[in-house]
Amino acid sequence: MPGAFKTSADLIAQTLRNLGVLAPGQDIDVEDTSVVQALLDPVVRKLAALEIVAVTDVDNIPGEWFADLADILAGECATSFGSTPDDFVKLVNKGLGGAGGIPVGAGTAAMSLKIMTRNRPTYETLRTYSF
Repeated sequence: MPGAFKTSADLIAQTLRNLGVLAPGQDIDVEDTSVVQALLDPVVRKLAALEIVAVTDVDNIPGEWFADLADILAGECATSFGSTPDDFVKLVNKGLGGAGGIPVGAGTAAMSLKIMTRNRPTYETLRTYSF
């Protein structure tokens, strides 16, 4: 299947599109890329810590996670790009959540990722107790 995996450059470009910073056909500005790139690792770590999804390699992002990760990253970068308060709330709640009464981890994209990854094997050792 073509496009089964996406790269961090693809994720950054989609995040900038979601923020309305990048118009179709426009070249990506280096400064905008660096702002999103700086937040990419902390956001990936945050998603793992919240047990939403564990992205092990940002240059091999599964295609089914791509749009949700771009929404989450856009919400986390919204203040850096001067979003209005209304747009900020919309972007954050579409992504990870945590604004306007929505708890962190209950945003649209976060819930979608949780649904996609639930009941999957973790390959962790299962401890058992015999009586």
